Amino acid sequence: MKKIEHDTKLLLVDDRKENLVALEAIIDFPDISIYSATSGNEALGLMLEQNFALVLLDVQMPEMDGFEVAELMRRKEKTRYIPIIFITAISKEEQYIFKGYQAGAVDYLFKPIDPMVLKSKIRIFLELHRNKMELEKSRLEIEKQNKRLKEMSIRDGLTGLYNYRYFQELLNREFLLAKRNHSDLSCFMIDLDYFKDVNDTFGHTFGDYVLKNFAILTQEVTRKTDILCRYGGEEFVLLLPHTSLEGARILAEKFRQRAEKFHYIQKSHSKYVTISIGISSYLTHHPAMADELVNFADRALYRAKSSGRNNVKIFREEELIQSGTLSDSSSNHVSSSREQLKRIIDNSRESILTSLELFLQNTEQNTSSFTDINLNLKNDHKAMKIFDYMGERLGMPRALVHTFKRAIILHELFRVFIKDNTAQYNRPLNESEKKDIEDYPFMMEEMTRLFDIFADERTILRYHHENFDGSGYPEGLRGAEVPIGARLFSLVDAFVAMTSKRSYRPTLSSEEVIMELVEQAGIQFDPILVTHMLEVIEDRKLLLLESKRIHEAKKKVLEKAEAFNSFKEHHI
Repeated sequence: MKKIEHDTKLLLVDDRKENLVALEAIIDFPDISIYSATSGNEALGLMLEQNFALVLLDVQMPEMDGFEVAELMRRKEKTRYIPIIFITAISKEEQYIFKGYQAGAVDYLFKPIDPMVLKSKIRIFLELHRNKMELEKSRLEIEKQNKRLKEMSIRDGLTGLYNYRYFQELLNREFLLAKRNHSDLSCFMIDLDYFKDVNDTFGHTFGDYVLKNFAILTQEVTRKTDILCRYGGEEFVLLLPHTSLEGARILAEKFRQRAEKFHYIQKSHSKYVTISIGISSYLTHHPAMADELVNFADRALYRAKSSGRNNVKIFREEELIQSGTLSDSSSNHVSSSREQLKRIIDNSRESILTSLELFLQNTEQNTSSFTDINLNLKNDHKAMKIFDYMGERLGMPRALVHTFKRAIILHELFRVFIKDNTAQYNRPLNESEKKDIEDYPFMMEEMTRLFDIFADERTILRYHHENFDGSGYPEGLRGAEVPIGARLFSLVDAFVAMTSKRSYRPTLSSEEVIMELVEQAGIQFDPILVTHMLEVIEDRKLLLLESKRIHEAKKKVLEKAEAFNSFKEHHI
């Protein structure tokens, strides 16, 4: 046996050792490992231990001849598909040759062996084996990549918890199991108290830090079988299979007390954040559908917050009528009022945007600027559609996707107000102009302060020029420090720019767009978001490229994402 062990292995089987030595002398390939056996039993034992690319098998052997060995090989799953070349000195009559092929041989060589013929045949089968191994490696890599992508698609980008979309699948599954087995299923709706004050006082970077660490805290007090999800914003939902209402209440109170004492500290910022919890239970409250279980917990959460916050409330049984279901008035009052208020606020936002557009269109000095930058995004759906696709891919609530859309409209509107015409220049910016545009995020942020209902959009406008590697502006934030909305805005805006005609450059080709996304992943863009963008590009056919090319790009971006995560674990 050769000293250096290679992945490609060859087995020689002959009862005469001098024949094995002669064969090894002929087979002098530098990148294979050669094994030898002097009997059929020894050969079969080696085949169970090693993965051979090819077996050279002597026909005439005592106890068990080559035909019998081949027959036994075909009966075992591990050895069934190993190619066999018979080496024999017996008659060349057709009956013997046919018997060999019937036993599973792929070729026949008669003694004396021609070294050139032997090496040529071996080389062919070794190459076939290497191609097979390469295909298997690619298949496993694709499976691994798809598994990683699946995991990313069901997780919230900030906290790493399950996202809202995937939670709906798990909720329906657990509800049906509880119903079928007559077992209990409890639900927590959890809200971080006065979280808006955290963002307004300390900024969204610290707010994101609180959310991430709260998710870690929550995982520390739950079981592996419990299902934890970021429901939206500062709201979380927790499903507790096989947990009674009383057990859930005890856990909720312990959790509330622990959260009350948890100190969030990041650089110069320091804050305690309490929580409110609403609880519901399948066996106690008898929800007719899975969503009702969550709605019951949500209503209990309303009561916890209206009672002063930092407390735990159970859904009140007196709200149930004798049949065990909610009366129409009590069932729908809170949720209906909430939806009406949401619609009023959304309509107010849309009215403000429309008024701003009309103002700019009717203001003489702004008319040319307004026209030049093609502000009317309602007629140009590219960016909006991509936000829809990415939101769906990431499992984001529709309200959050609408926030991104409003942010891009505000961005274009405010560019007119501050007279930003840099997008129309057909030359590189000079140093003075570069300095000016670094002030634009602050200027846009200040404009949104006139409208408090655009607080979420304000965060996106402030940080959308931050880069994932920390090289952006205005604050040089890095990685997850950049709010998810700003990271997504930056990526979508860049994609639209690359695939649209601009005065300063032509539209990039599909290959150039992919190359730019791969190159900037981990630098300008969040590599995880780029991976999802590549999925959207492939699924929605946004670019004319073969799937193979997009898969290659995803593989490179995933490597960058994993490298960043490895660095973060060791340095941050």
